[in-house]
Amino acid sequence: MAFNFLPKEVKFFDYLNLQSENIVKAADCFKTAVKKGCFDEETVKKIKDFEHEGDTLSHEIVDMLNRTFITPIDREDIYTLANTLDDILDMINSMANRIKLYKLSANEDYMVQFADTIAQSTQALANAVKHMHDTKRTRRVLDHCIEVNRLENMGDQIREKAISNLFETEKDPIMVIKWKEIYEVAEGTLDTCEHVAKVIESILVKHG
Repeated sequence: MAFNFLPKEVKFFDYLNLQSENIVKAADCFKTAVKKGCFDEETVKKIKDFEHEGDTLSHEIVDMLNRTFITPIDREDIYTLANTLDDILDMINSMANRIKLYKLSANEDYMVQFADTIAQSTQALANAVKHMHDTKRTRRVLDHCIEVNRLENMGDQIREKAISNLFETEKDPIMVIKWKEIYEVAEGTLDTCEHVAKVIESILVKHG
């Protein structure tokens, strides 16, 4: 069954699209900061601003759900998608804060790989969300979701190599604890991206 759209219903997809684009901006900002090895007050604040914007968009979507009788897809699916997208922003913000707090040199090789993979994953999600409303592009949306899954698998490999290298080369146990935590949050961010992709896939199956 194809989606039946009314003009007012498109707003949900517009807001979800804005939300996904905001996540891409946050991930790109994080990636740039990692490569520069610079998580100063200005950078962390900028990422925090993206996180606040994500919260605002998520709240607006929930508010629209409460005020709208007819929705283009199940309201529970809209709610889940908005909240899981917001979870990605929370994790990016958390990584930025912890790197600054722990005074880590962020341009470490494995962290650069993680940041690049996260940026690619958020872009793939944004591409999927952008075309969700178009039933003629279902295959393309699924392809973007498959790409997110591939990138999550890459994240697993990066984490394993990073932690293995950490235990082999780092002599300071406190640094081991700090970096292990950052690596696990980075990999968890990719897990969350994959979860969002699965939410999108389930929506397509319901309305395909």
